[in-house]
Amino acid sequence: MTQRMDWTRLLDASRYGSESGGDRVRSPFQKDIDRITFSDHFRRLARKTQVHPLNENDHIHSRLTHSLEVASVGKSLGELAGLFLEERGELPHGLQPRDVGEAVQGACLAHDIGNPPFGHSGEEAIKAWFRQNRDGLNHLRPEQRSDFIKFDGNAMAVRVLLSTGFYKTGMSPTHAVLGALLKYPWPSDFDAGKDKFSYFQTEADAMAEVAETLGLIPMDGRYSRPPLAYLTEAADDICYRIIDIEDGTEMGILDPMFMYDRFAAALGMDKDEKYAKLPDAHFRQRNSQIRAKLIHLATEEIAGLFETHYEAIMTGTFDVKSSLMEQSEGGICRTIHDVYGSITRTLFLSRRKAILELGAQNAIGRLLDQIMGEAHRFCTEEKSANRDKVKILIGDDIIDGIPTDRPDCHYRVVMAIVDYVSGMTDHYATELCRKLLGLGY
Repeated sequence: MTQRMDWTRLLDASRYGSESGGDRVRSPFQKDIDRITFSDHFRRLARKTQVHPLNENDHIHSRLTHSLEVASVGKSLGELAGLFLEERGELPHGLQPRDVGEAVQGACLAHDIGNPPFGHSGEEAIKAWFRQNRDGLNHLRPEQRSDFIKFDGNAMAVRVLLSTGFYKTGMSPTHAVLGALLKYPWPSDFDAGKDKFSYFQTEADAMAEVAETLGLIPMDGRYSRPPLAYLTEAADDICYRIIDIEDGTEMGILDPMFMYDRFAAALGMDKDEKYAKLPDAHFRQRNSQIRAKLIHLATEEIAGLFETHYEAIMTGTFDVKSSLMEQSEGGICRTIHDVYGSITRTLFLSRRKAILELGAQNAIGRLLDQIMGEAHRFCTEEKSANRDKVKILIGDDIIDGIPTDRPDCHYRVVMAIVDYVSGMTDHYATELCRKLLGLGY
């Protein structure tokens, strides 16, 4: 008999790691939204790269503005899915479509909260450093080593929500919001064909508990993806594709008329209407209209695709490597997907971006060179001239909170270092690297 996930479990509002308290006004999912929004990690996204690092143009997106926009789209997608469930009689008693929207919104706000400085370039830099310095991981088990040589910001986002390190209790999110965040519901050592996963070995036991609570289906080393995670992913897909193109025109990488030329026909915009005739100096006004239409139509189409593939999603048989956007056949999502695919090389290999990303990789490499050189000493009595200095840099309380007599001491120390580096903003990482190179205060 085919297993099927159940919404009474998927929308579980109990909290991981703590008891759920009552509130006369806010729903449990709204509390998650508030906890994430007011967290230090979320605030730091304002100075983390979305696509274009260290940008002085106020119109270019940071991880913060991107996350807020994804959350807006995710809320709409969640409410549309909630209406669908209500019509089918599958929405749990006591919940409303807006509750589903808030659960997806919370996950969307958190989806990039674990990203390191300099965006995906930062992820690649961390992975590259550990692959080139594997000897420093010899004390670790193979599955622990995979956390670092396959480092991924998705897993760090789950880690931030659950613990923010070995000495804190995290944000105690609801199980439903955690589920909506599990885009890749497997650990780092699961062979998924690419370096994508949703949790480190430090969170493996927690994820087993979360999977049991949500009623996820065990599937040969991984779990079925929670249905709401498809909506979180779709909100991200819609926003980053459209906004990356819009930022490309803002940066002068793409022509001011690019969005109009590529999307006007699909949107049914008449070439004689006013936005076609605006001078290039007013390209933002034209682009904002196109963006709004694209997001509206894409949101409606994704909701329809969720309904079309609903049974496969609920039974875990929907291709976990495929997104809802990729299921579009001739719709606006297919147009967005194809246009974006045609210009990714242009966007991501612009001269300014290429130079800054090379610098970013050097910066992260330098930080890890300096800090990881002392890592093994934190688990031994071995002294060095820099041991205590690096300990102060990471945080005395963090290192002192890791028992040296535990067999996984070295793993925990390395993870604490990665917590520290990945939590940096672009500006902080750049400035700290400059100081470590002896270039002054």
